[in-house]
Amino acid sequence: MDSFAYNKYSNLPNYSYNCIKYLLETDEMTWKLMFYSDADAWKKPNLTLSQKQSLIYGGQKDETLFRVFSDEGQINAWVHEACVIRIWPYSIFPENRTVGTISMNFDVYAHYRVNTLSNYTTRTDTICQIIIEKFNGWNGIGALGNLFFDVMGNKENREYPSGQIPFKGKRIVMSAKVG
Repeated sequence: MDSFAYNKYSNLPNYSYNCIKYLLETDEMTWKLMFYSDADAWKKPNLTLSQKQSLIYGGQKDETLFRVFSDEGQINAWVHEACVIRIWPYSIFPENRTVGTISMNFDVYAHYRVNTLSNYTTRTDTICQIIIEKFNGWNGIGALGNLFFDVMGNKENREYPSGQIPFKGKRIVMSAKVG
């Protein structure tokens, strides 16, 4: 059988980057909530492109200086009262030899001391809502179709609590068909 008839999942390494780039280009609030640690972060000035880019981890030695990551783990202990996002491929479910479903995790963590904002909302809830709004139905991940947040499309899709004291967190799982 021709090897082209098999899914190679060749865009897998780009899925996290594509999501981060989209957030960089289309959202302001998420970046403010990660950059500013005070309770009025939501009403601070928007960040410049350079300021946003400085929050994205690119393999540097001290990861605690960054707020946006394309993987799930962390090596260094956090002493900063900060908010971070981790966007990474969680699983691939091969439905057949040509099509599969990839699940992406969007993890949002905020230190308990900085999670509550002066407008009586939280960083984690605000960013999770933005993630769902921006990415549900988005077709720029590099897959066959749109990224979706729909349990009928994939039973893994949901939002649920995550994290460990002193970081409160939430995880959103969204999926897309790849082939």
